[in-house]
Amino acid sequence: MSDLIFGKTWEEIQAIQQKQYKAPIVDINRPGDYGADPIGDGTFRMVPSGDIVDYKERCKRLNK
Repeated sequence: MSDLIFGKTWEEIQAIQQKQYKAPIVDINRPGDYGADPIGDGTFRMVPSGDIVDYKERCKRLNK
């Protein structure tokens, strides 16, 4: 069983409810992709490059 609720820990949810949550800052100046949008057919569009990749490549590029 996971300790996450919608991808957040209980402490993060409490901080959000109390308006004390600080989201992590994404450095958009670093080289490479920093995000991915699902397309719906099992592939992802990488941000900002726009490349269409599968899940394995998405994880590799995002270091996940």
